[in-house]
Amino acid sequence: MPGFWEQLFDYFTRVDDILRKFNEDYVSGNARLIDAILAGEEPVPPDEENKHIPFFIEDTIDGGTVETLLIKDDPEQGLGEVGRSGYFSNDSDDYIHLIIDSGRGKSNKIRVDAGERLIIDKSDNIWVDKLTIDALEARAQVAYRCSFSR
Repeated sequence: MPGFWEQLFDYFTRVDDILRKFNEDYVSGNARLIDAILAGEEPVPPDEENKHIPFFIEDTIDGGTVETLLIKDDPEQGLGEVGRSGYFSNDSDDYIHLIIDSGRGKSNKIRVDAGERLIIDKSDNIWVDKLTIDALEARAQVAYRCSFSR
């Protein structure tokens, strides 16, 4: 059985290893902040990298076409992560189909009739990375509104 001093040194060695690992994780986790500071740039705190505004679009799609909305990765107003709550409103006189892509899989076609609104609540546990609007069977332009948030 190791003596008192050996146990004490082993304990401090384990504590030192744990602290060294925490420091490595801290430095690697904040590498972008540290690089920005060293480059003389204004760093963006990690919690501000994702936008805190909703994805919103109000547009039309021609009948006979398909369009995909990039909820997560849109260059102008993408959320930076999947949408967790939101709606899609069909403001036209014709029905369309939606396909929800969670980033890990796609839904079947979801029919949204004229004047109908598809609402997704955060408690539904549905992730929306991309939303495909399928107006292949529409006879005319389809007006719509769509908004999602994290």
